Amino acid sequence: MTAGTGGGGPRPGTLRRTRTLRQLALTALSFLFLAAALTAPAPAAAADSKYGAARFDQWSWVTTHNAYANTAIVPGPRAQSRSISDQLRSGVRGLMLDTYDITVNSETQDSDVLLCHTEFLCYSWFEKDLETIVDFLKANPTEVVTLFLENYASRETLTRTISDVLNAKGAGNMLFSPGAYNITGRNWPLLSRMVSDNRRLVVFQDRWADDVAVGSGALMYTWAHTVETRYSYDGRPAGCERRGQSQALNQNPMPNKGVLTPVFTMNQFNSNDVVPGSKSDADNGINLKNRIDRDCRPAAGRNPNFIAVNYFESSDTPGVTPLSVVAELNRNAYVQEPHPAVWTVNSGRQYVGTTATNRCMVRGDTFSDGQGGLVTQRACANPAPSSQQWTAMPPQYDGKGYYWIRAGNGNCLTVPYNNGTPPGDGTQMFWWPCETRWSSGSQLWNVMPVNLLGGARGYYFINQWTGRCLTLDPGSTGATAGKVTQAACPSR
Repeated sequence: MTAGTGGGGPRPGTLRRTRTLRQLALTALSFLFLAAALTAPAPAAAADSKYGAARFDQWSWVTTHNAYANTAIVPGPRAQSRSISDQLRSGVRGLMLDTYDITVNSETQDSDVLLCHTEFLCYSWFEKDLETIVDFLKANPTEVVTLFLENYASRETLTRTISDVLNAKGAGNMLFSPGAYNITGRNWPLLSRMVSDNRRLVVFQDRWADDVAVGSGALMYTWAHTVETRYSYDGRPAGCERRGQSQALNQNPMPNKGVLTPVFTMNQFNSNDVVPGSKSDADNGINLKNRIDRDCRPAAGRNPNFIAVNYFESSDTPGVTPLSVVAELNRNAYVQEPHPAVWTVNSGRQYVGTTATNRCMVRGDTFSDGQGGLVTQRACANPAPSSQQWTAMPPQYDGKGYYWIRAGNGNCLTVPYNNGTPPGDGTQMFWWPCETRWSSGSQLWNVMPVNLLGGARGYYFINQWTGRCLTLDPGSTGATAGKVTQAACPSR
């Protein structure tokens, strides 16, 4: 559940709460003035990437089989119902294309590359569709698109066509370069690095056993960089059998490729069907999710990177499509760099910040009226005292998936009431008696797990009322008692 800002906000406060908070303002005046003066902490550069710190081989994408076969050509079969432009706009990021070298001038023997199902049944010009792909990448500078070429074109014609398009579009350096990242010595690069370098067009080809240079990039040999399942089956897809040309699905690293982890393509279509869309509804719904969970993840030891389907938008299961399945895989695979709003929770129930050395969230001193207090940060103690212990637990009423974060003395982590107006970034958190009579959004938190660099499990906590995240204030981490505030959540 994602955090919202309406409906679940705190009730209008009682006279007691208003009077108490007026007293709190006097007690904590210096803290609150400091909070108002601070801006939201700047996130780490990689945290701005929707990929976090995931490598290319740690992410998943919907991939369209015969992506070009999307127009009604008699008697040509259609594998997709939408144009390549619409596929990309809808969220597809992998395209399977069959490239053929066709002579277009018999006198000069000039050739162009067409996208065909056989050399006698062609759908479109590769140059035209590649222009569409490059235009999409230029308009969407954080996206990465991967092409899988079942290639029958000559090296000269194919490389010339790709080079001409990239240069004409001012994208000569957009093609991925395996040598630039030393992928055999260091594995695939971070997706965020590929984005910042603008190396966002990845191309595999299955004809030549060497990587084919094109400008400053290269077309990588498919079977030296990927593993793949069969693309034909009887009845419904089951099991996770490798394709004949492929290494074993759990092969890691790739033979003769140093430390390289092969990317994993899972084919979820039956190419034996005369009508490719006849089974796509059943292929793309719960059968897809179950096959990943029961067969392909166990077979490969990891999630598929590219899930290839016909009619990518089709499904027989409400709420389950290839796009939704991939979104779920990526939520679980997301790797987050240290961020002021990301915490780890250790066995001592301490909430430990990820951007400062050994700083824990602490239940600070009690306010002068004896009720509530400030939440601060201090050096983590071992063993953990009660003041550094917190527990996320469901509230006594229906929190609709949100949690209380309760201190060792039973009080709740609370966003200050602020006369009913959601306070801004930099506001210091309180600990306060848990509201048991009704839902108080200022005390409800959405717990969002993330994977951290190095393999640890991290969390960020989104307040139901404000939509902001619990944050270790970076400006006061050197203080004996620094601040714990709310601020912008990590980018995803």
